[in-house]
Amino acid sequence: MVAFVSSGAVSHGLYQARRVCTVRSGVRIRCSASPSSHSDIKRFVEGPKFNQVNVHNGMVYLSGQVAADTSDATVLGQSKQIFGAIDELLAIAGTDKSRVLSVSAWLTDMGEFADFNSAWDDWVDMENKPTRACVESKLAKPEFLVEVAVTAALPSKAGIISTDKAAAAVGPYNQAIRLADGMVFVSGCIGLKPGSGEMAGDTVEVQTAQALSNMREILAAAGAAPSDVVKTMILLEDISDFAEVNTMYKEFFGEGRVPARSTFAVKSLPKGAKVEIECMAVAP
Repeated sequence: MVAFVSSGAVSHGLYQARRVCTVRSGVRIRCSASPSSHSDIKRFVEGPKFNQVNVHNGMVYLSGQVAADTSDATVLGQSKQIFGAIDELLAIAGTDKSRVLSVSAWLTDMGEFADFNSAWDDWVDMENKPTRACVESKLAKPEFLVEVAVTAALPSKAGIISTDKAAAAVGPYNQAIRLADGMVFVSGCIGLKPGSGEMAGDTVEVQTAQALSNMREILAAAGAAPSDVVKTMILLEDISDFAEVNTMYKEFFGEGRVPARSTFAVKSLPKGAKVEIECMAVAP
C-alpha cells in the first residue's frame, strides 16, 4: 500500500548527494541504503532533514532538486545541472529516466519556460515521456531559478495511456502512465477540448467541467474510474475560484470515499488556463 502525503519541503540536496556518493578515479561509488525502522522502505543519500531518495513497493521518490552551482544564473544551465543530478540519483535507486512516471517543476519566472523546455527536450526519453506539471513559484533561495522533483518506477512493465476522447498532451509528456500493479498517474488536465485543442471557455466553471471530463476519459482508458482515484492536486490561477471548483469537484467524486487532495494558487498555468487538475489512481 502506498500513502500519499502533501509536502512543502524544498531540497538543497545536490550538495548532499555529491558529498555522500563520492567519485574515485572517475567511477561512481554506489550509495548504500540508510538504516530504516521499516524494512520494506529503502532510503538513500541521507541528509540532516530528509533523504534524497526513498524506494517503496517498486516506486522511487526523489526530493526536489535544485542547481548545485548557482553562479550559472540561467534557467537553461540550472535545469541541465538538475537533470544530470536526477540521472545520478535514479541510478542509485536502480532505475533510469526511461522509467520516470511523473515530474513536477517549479520556475521562479514562467517567462523562462522555453529555456526549461529546451533542457527538458535534451534530457527526456522521448519514447517514454512522463506526466508533467510546471508552475511558477518562489523557491527557497533567490539564486534558485528552477526546482524539479520526480517519481519513477523500478524495472517493471509501465504502460503509456493515450486516448483521443480527452485533450491531447500539449508538450513532451503522456496523458497518463499505468504500472503493472494498477497504479495510474494522470497528467494535469486543463479545460482543452479533445480534437481541436481549444479552451472550452473563459470561465473557471466551464474549464473545470472540461478538465474533469478529460480526466474521466483518461482514467477510463487506463481501466480506472473516479472512484479509483487516491490522490489529486488542483492548481488555480486565482484562489478566489476555489469555491466554484470545489463544488464541481465534489459532484465529480460524489460522497463517501474521496481521494486525498492538495490545492494551490499559482501565478500562471499553461495555455492561460484558470484551473489544472492531476491525479493518481489504483485501477482494479
